Order: sequence, then structure tokens, then C-alpha cells
Amino acid sequence: MPAREAPQPPYVLLFREAVSGAEPLLISVDERGALPLFGSADGAQAFLDSTDFGPGFKPVEVSGMGLLAVLEGCRGKVEYVALNPPPAGAGGMRVEMGGLDELAEALQTGGGEDDLFGLGGMSRS
Repeated sequence: MPAREAPQPPYVLLFREAVSGAEPLLISVDERGALPLFGSADGAQAFLDSTDFGPGFKPVEVSGMGLLAVLEGCRGKVEYVALNPPPAGAGGMRVEMGGLDELAEALQTGGGEDDLFGLGGMSRS
């Protein structure tokens, strides 16, 4: 069974405005609220282009600390992070989900951005 990969920088979120305190796009995956987190602006844009969330959303790259601030702001609104959700209509694709609190804790404790969900410390070479 292949190992799941933990999210790696760059961290790309979807916002209407790239300003401090802006609310990121939140989605529902199988009736579970989630923050979509992408590994590239291209993947985020492909997802946006396939949806009808209205005008104005754009991919914004954030640092690990910026991601932590967004995660803290999302507590109580959603419980999950959707990792690289595919474009809508991709036909039955599974969306990898991780716990929002787990990701926030890993970022806070410096658990290593290479093992944010405790998935085995995969390294990219």
C-alpha cells in the first residue's frame, strides 16, 4: 500500500483578497467542512476554474506561519483540510483529508513540515 504524502510547501489557499484577516474559501466534502489546501497555484486554479464559487477567488501562496494563522482562524468553522482536491467533475476522485487541528498542532510544535499529519516523515529528493 503506497504511503500518503504529507502536504509540502508551497501552501496555496483560495482567497477573494490577499490581505491579513481575509477569509479563505471553505468547501464541503462528503458533508464535512474543509479548507482546501493545494501544493501549487496551477492545481488551485484548475480547481477554481471547474467550480461556480463566483468571481474573485484566486490562489494565494502562504508560508507555514501564514497557514497556521489561517488554520487558527478556521477552528470552529471546519474540522478538516482537503489536500489538493481535484477539479469538480473529475468523476469519482477521492479527496485526501486531514484533521485541521492535527495540521495546526504540527505547525505550532515545529513537527517538521515534511511530516505535518504524522504520515511517516517522507522526504522529497
